[in-house]
Order: sequence, then C-alpha cells, then structure tokens
Amino acid sequence: MDPDWAYLPALHLSLILDKLVERLDHIWFSAVCKNWHSIAKLNHQNNEFKSKVLPMLMIPTERKSRKKRSLYGIAAKKVYHFQLPVPYSKRCCGSSHGWLATVDSCYVITLMNPFKNVAPIPLPPLNPGLSHKYLFEQNMHKVTLSVDPTSNPDDYVVAAVYTQACNLAFIKAGQKFWTYIDEDFLCFTDITFYKGAYLVKSLEGNLLMVRRFLGYHHPDSSSYSTGTESFEVYKLELDVQSGKLLQMSKLNSLGDNVLFLGDSDSISVSASYFSHCLRKDSIYYSDDFYDNDPYPFGPFDNGIYNVKDRSFAKYYPYNPSFKRMPPPLWVLQPFKWD
Repeated sequence: MDPDWAYLPALHLSLILDKLVERLDHIWFSAVCKNWHSIAKLNHQNNEFKSKVLPMLMIPTERKSRKKRSLYGIAAKKVYHFQLPVPYSKRCCGSSHGWLATVDSCYVITLMNPFKNVAPIPLPPLNPGLSHKYLFEQNMHKVTLSVDPTSNPDDYVVAAVYTQACNLAFIKAGQKFWTYIDEDFLCFTDITFYKGAYLVKSLEGNLLMVRRFLGYHHPDSSSYSTGTESFEVYKLELDVQSGKLLQMSKLNSLGDNVLFLGDSDSISVSASYFSHCLRKDSIYYSDDFYDNDPYPFGPFDNGIYNVKDRSFAKYYPYNPSFKRMPPPLWVLQPFKWD
C-alpha cells in the first residue's frame, strides 16, 4: 500500500521540518496540505525555529530583470525559482524585519514588504542639508526598523544614517517630521535597536561592534575599492542604568555566533546548529560599498571572513553580468501564521 503522505505521524513531520534550513522550504512544506501546515504552525508557535533561521541573499534574476529579484540560499547553495517584486533599478539601503528601504532624489524613504500583500510606506522627506541631490543613493547609508510595521502599525521607529557626514535621524510611526541627532555627533556607521563599524546582538545577548577594513586602488584619475581586507570584532560592555560604554574587548573567536553583515540588519545565528552548512568563527558579508562610481566591476565584495585565522572564502560566485548593478543584500523572510 502507498503511504498516506498527508497524515504521516507528527513526530516524523517535525523531524523533516527540522532538516529544512531555508525558510522558503518551511513555507513550501506548510503549503503541501492542511496537516503539514498545522505541524509547521505548531513548531513555529513553540519557537522551535526562533534562532534557527538563515538569511537569504537577494540577487539579480538570471535575465537581469529590472522589476524583480531572486533569492539565493547559502545552505542549499542554489538560486530559488521564486522572484520578488523588487525593482533592481534602485539600491536597497536597508533590509529589516522583512521590509526593504529605498530612497528617491527628494530623500523620501519608502518601505516595502515583498513577502506580504501590504501597501508600501512612504516616509516624510529627510533634510539632506548640503548633500548633492544626484548622490541620494550614495548618501543613504542604512535604514532600519525597531519592529515589524505589519504587526505594530502604530508603534515602530525608523532610523536612518545618511549624508557624507553620516548623520543620524529617526521617526516614529505617524509622525510628520524626522528627529535629527545633534550635528556635533557625526560619523555614525551603523544602527541597531539593542534591548528595546556594524552593531550586532549576539546569541548570548551581548552587543558586538564589527569594524570592516577596505583596500583601495588609486590610479591617476580616480580611486576605487579593491574589497574587504579584514574585520575586527569587539564586545561592548554597557552600564545597565546609564547605557554608557564601560569596556570594549577585542574578540579572537565568535564562540557559537556566525554573523551576517551588509546593507541589511546585522544578524547572528548559531554555528553549532548550522554546523553542516556554515563555517564557525566566520562573518558572512555582502557588498555595501557605495561611492561616486561605486561598481566599475560590479558589486564583487561578498565573502566569508574567518575571525580566528583571518582567512577568506566565498559563499556566492561573482557574476560579471551584475556590473554596475546595486549590490545583493541579506533578507529574512517574515513568518506569521494566521
């Protein structure tokens, strides 16, 4: 007799689900039938996969569509035939809680969620000061969200690092104007919402600061980046009450943390859980360099850096056809069960 795949024992289905690393595979698992959907829903509601989700790399489509993008899974080492309705004519200057951020020449940031059927959220225009209008994409370094606006439509905060001076501004849901941080405090390099460079919250709840060092080539006419040369990781110890920095310690090992860095929110996942597909003590980074002539050779600066032995490796091959296209970035697909 043929087995009744729809009604396999719950334990067996849970074991199958546990072997699926990519979140897209979880979605397809749940779409098989009602019983498989209920098993997936139960496992996720029990927080079985809270820290067991890998980000995916959003890349150009095979045919270089200007209206859609593809997803690459580093565990499966393949491009998924699932295209997101995200224009590739614009650089995404942020990926946070499933939302992507773009900016136009008037410094209006628009938040869009390609994973859900929700309307885009245009924000009030930022004041770019003396920044050049035609450099609006270069001047928007990173945009991040405190929480998912879908589940918290009236209680989220958007923060942005922008301009060549790396100013910081934030705006709360429903506000009509941005709040600008004092101009005496310049050169912000990253932002994160820690407990309610790159700044990453480790699996243990510590705040890590990561410095990325780029190399440069300086011909007579112009200079351009030759790519990442190294990273340095520091553990920050803060005063519980005041939040002031007490101590900064350089780390030579990441412990059970594997870091994902780039234009997206910085993410840490468990090295032991993903030991079959991730390298321990490593940083998986995407290209986030954006200057006046950012990509004469394309966004090539993607790779794996081992903090312990300072070695490099690749997780995604450089594609010359991506020349002069915005860089790939990490995305975490949201999971919400009805």
